[in-house]
Amino acid sequence: MLESIQSALAANQLVSGGMVLAALGVAAMWLREVPGKFAKWAKHFLVTTLTVDSREELLFPALVEYMDTREALRRLNNFTARTVRDQDSSYQSLADELQQGGRPRTAFSPGEGFHVFLLDGRLMWMKREVQVGMAVVEKITLSTLGRDKSPLEALVQAAMDHRIARELNRIAIYVPGTYGNDWTRARLGNNRKLDSVVLKAGQKEAILADLTRFFASRARYESLGIPWRRGYLLYGPPGTGKTSLVTALASELALNVCVLSLASPSVTDEKIGNLLASVPARSVILIEDVDAFFQARTKADAQVRVSYSGFINALDGVAAHEGSVVFLTTNHPQLIDEAAIRSGRVDFRLELGPCDRDQLERMFVKFIDDPAAAARFAGALEPGRWSPAQVQERLLKAATPEEALALFAQSPAGEVAVLRAA
Repeated sequence: MLESIQSALAANQLVSGGMVLAALGVAAMWLREVPGKFAKWAKHFLVTTLTVDSREELLFPALVEYMDTREALRRLNNFTARTVRDQDSSYQSLADELQQGGRPRTAFSPGEGFHVFLLDGRLMWMKREVQVGMAVVEKITLSTLGRDKSPLEALVQAAMDHRIARELNRIAIYVPGTYGNDWTRARLGNNRKLDSVVLKAGQKEAILADLTRFFASRARYESLGIPWRRGYLLYGPPGTGKTSLVTALASELALNVCVLSLASPSVTDEKIGNLLASVPARSVILIEDVDAFFQARTKADAQVRVSYSGFINALDGVAAHEGSVVFLTTNHPQLIDEAAIRSGRVDFRLELGPCDRDQLERMFVKFIDDPAAAARFAGALEPGRWSPAQVQERLLKAATPEEALALFAQSPAGEVAVLRAA
């Protein structure tokens, strides 16, 4: 029977020709897909690709901002611009930010389309596109030859490190929110190096060591059943560096600073307790000039809405918030009721006073790097008379040791400068 079918097909040239054409069509279709299949195979096995889109709220802007720092990407002639706001994004508008001293800058990066470039000696290409749907999504696809993912991982990590370094180079300053019982990030302040604060020998080192030890001792506090919190009292005349020290310590340890003014009309007994119990992670709470609000147990100003008992209860309530650090500053510690700064509420006290001779000498070297002149300068001034703020004010104006001494020889308002024979 098979032979008869074959004979029939052979006799019918139309049918046999059709079958041949069908077979050739199937072969052509298969061959047409070979380049695409090969390209997909080659891309899968020979190319490494990484995709980031704008729904990633941290990494995407970090990557775009980092591109502005790489010369290979800046050389591309199709680019786009993005505003980088150094101040906190909580400002309502650019005008508000500018009024607060912000200085936004422009970051340039490759624009939409396809780009080929050499980065650190390695061939890479990038496709940047905007997809419009229910939401507008911007996507960046980075590719490189080979199966090694490390070049792309290194690029992304460098972008993150760059962003983190920029953030860590600023201190987040929080203030009580106008509404509710929470904190609002008011601005990003500049870091202050601890070396820039010149105190008496050993003072900086002692408080830094204590604060570092506190953050490393959570397990010990828990094992002893003691609330993990720490209180510091900085006291001394105005201009002796109390606030500067807190800022420098926060910068050194990458901490936020929550500034609480007891004079604020929005700070009540209820609100202060909630605020001190809900500070952002890794923050220090700074309450300045406590003596200006409470003298003994009495309000120093009738406009203060926080009662003495509310203030004390709030300090005790901080114990419920793990890792709390409270800095109290005062110009007149004798005016503060001892119960407010007893052990348990204040664990470390540091007196900051006028400059001694060693402090004067080190401050001089900070502004004018001349150790011999610094020794003469310190020897010519009366120790214990000048605050660090007064010394800094004059040394900022001086370009030479002689100018510095001349400025101190001029009697400031209400004072008589005292110089001794050098």
